[in-house]
Amino acid sequence: MKILYAILLLPFLLLHPATVRAQEDPQAEKILNDLSEKSKALQPFRIVFDITTVDLQDKSQNTAHGELILNGKRYVLKNGDSEIWFDGKTIWNYLPDVNEVNVMVPDTGDHSFLANPRQLFSDYQERFKFHFIGENVADGKKLWVIDLYPYDLNESYSRLRLQIDQMTHLLYSARYFGKNGTHYLIVIRQIEHLKKAPPSLFTFNPEEHPDVEVIDLRDNN
Repeated sequence: MKILYAILLLPFLLLHPATVRAQEDPQAEKILNDLSEKSKALQPFRIVFDITTVDLQDKSQNTAHGELILNGKRYVLKNGDSEIWFDGKTIWNYLPDVNEVNVMVPDTGDHSFLANPRQLFSDYQERFKFHFIGENVADGKKLWVIDLYPYDLNESYSRLRLQIDQMTHLLYSARYFGKNGTHYLIVIRQIEHLKKAPPSLFTFNPEEHPDVEVIDLRDNN
């Protein structure tokens, strides 16, 4: 009877993968759901962060400071080497050192923070299986620790470790474990709600960058 029930139930589970995923780790799922809801409710928001690149092969690391303004799909991301605007359709990647801006459409397959920062704050159930690791304390904050493993085996990283503030239910840090031996650690130093974020904020303004070279990489065919 149990075998027959399992056979009858199998098509339903295959059609509803979210049901299967929810059973993997209910504690982790609840924390991630709260994080996603809190992040959406806070938008538009601005975060100040540190991003550290760790190369395990030569045992070197480099830390840069960055800033992100996020409102739905739109964002502005500054990380020192470049400034990126995304209005929901078009990306402008400005390189201050050479006064050049590349115009392109987003790569839907790239889920890294610098390529698509909004996905760090939501849609976990769609792309990951997850596991609650435990608790930690950093900067005087009590944190939950959750490991996420991408379903897509073509991702450039094998694991994503999140630390979530137990008091605010907001993200404290994220560590990407790169398959090539390079890890990226993002630590959020400040987060604040913005009263307004007009659409113009998320588009590149060439008038603010005199003599900028515009390179359009979009396929217009």
